[in-house]
Amino acid sequence: MKYVIIGGDAAGMSAAMEIYRNVPGAEITSVERGFIYSYGQCGLPYVVDGRISSTKRLIARDVETFRDKYRIDARV
Repeated sequence: MKYVIIGGDAAGMSAAMEIYRNVPGAEITSVERGFIYSYGQCGLPYVVDGRISSTKRLIARDVETFRDKYRIDARV
């Protein structure tokens, strides 16, 4: 079965990982219009006010990890 996930934030990639774990042989494509994948949007206010130094600190996994380790076609 083929799946397309719209949005590469934490919720979208959680959905992709659930499919990866529970649907053997699934073909998963994830599409994100921005350039950051698998990040916690709820942390953005802390980046703006300086408590967190960079949006890079909000990223759980990068695009290459999803592609190479989990066979998820992560597109930006």
